[in-house]
Amino acid sequence: MRDLLDHADLAGYAGQFVWLELSYDAPENHAFLTKYGAEATPTFFIIAPQDEQVAAMQPGAMSVEQLTQFLDRGASGASASNQTPADAALMRGDSLRARQPAAAVMAYQEALRLAPANWRRRRLAEISFVEALQDNKEWQLCAETSATEAAHMTRDDLFARMVVSGLWCLVSTDRSPWSDAALQSLQPLAEDALTLPATVRDHRDEIYRTLMELSVARDDNAAASKFGDRWLAELDAIKPDSDEERSALDIARVENVQAFGNPERILPALKASELAMPNNYIASLRLAQMELAANHFDETIAACDRGLARAPGASGRAWLLQIKARALEQNGKTAEAHRALQEALRTAQEIPNQGSRDRNIDSIRKALRQ
Repeated sequence: MRDLLDHADLAGYAGQFVWLELSYDAPENHAFLTKYGAEATPTFFIIAPQDEQVAAMQPGAMSVEQLTQFLDRGASGASASNQTPADAALMRGDSLRARQPAAAVMAYQEALRLAPANWRRRRLAEISFVEALQDNKEWQLCAETSATEAAHMTRDDLFARMVVSGLWCLVSTDRSPWSDAALQSLQPLAEDALTLPATVRDHRDEIYRTLMELSVARDDNAAASKFGDRWLAELDAIKPDSDEERSALDIARVENVQAFGNPERILPALKASELAMPNNYIASLRLAQMELAANHFDETIAACDRGLARAPGASGRAWLLQIKARALEQNGKTAEAHRALQEALRTAQEIPNQGSRDRNIDSIRKALRQ
């Protein structure tokens, strides 16, 4: 996403926004992350200066077209000029979504109820409604609404986003007759999304990964392997032109194999990335994950140590130490594994985001009790 921001022509927005990028790991950003509920990266906010309220919010990757629409919506919301009641309800949903998803669902419903037939933000409100259902863990309504609405949408980047949300809601619930029916509707729509040049790479990754996980849940490993091979072939064909893009490709490779596949398949690419990015701890972390998955325990420990030497933030450091502890345990070095977990626990308490901090602390304490 940073590559898109670096290359997008945003000259028309000069003077309208103060641009600010905040690191998820930096302790000095804790207050902001807590106040606005940023749980995922990337998450974009447009904040009105007069009252510091959220005028627009969007988690995840965007195309250039989506980005400009997001900026236009945020600028309109921040000024509160020429806002219709539907626009105001949409903005209210955005402001609530990160912290109060149930209330956001109601706000988006209100926006759709108030909207005139030709409202230009109707599709955005429909997608936001489905995504809020996902955030609120209303899996069935989310998946079924996604399938119904996507079937009638123009095949563009917003269509792909709608399909992605529906697929995640299916992955998040147990298999049932309704989920099988929803998958039957969503899978051909997902295949449509994969044919679209407008479908950004992050959404392609999520589509392939969810299709793999749904196939595994239905004991269809052949289908999971097919989807995984298709995505890895696409990733291998991309020649990264920046460290940011190289990291994104490696994350997609790892998530692919974690869904289903052989970690040995991607180790050469991950090793090449670590050599190409000597100051990037994420490259070492991804390599350590797959070395561990391949049962290469000494190699896992060495990759973790290289990552720890690359000055990660609290979240990255805690993650690396937990991977290292698992490898040490598998190598029979129980005392060293315990020390690594104790260090991970101390580090996790410094993670700025409360949700991430609590999840890490709970996971580490559970490992320490075993």
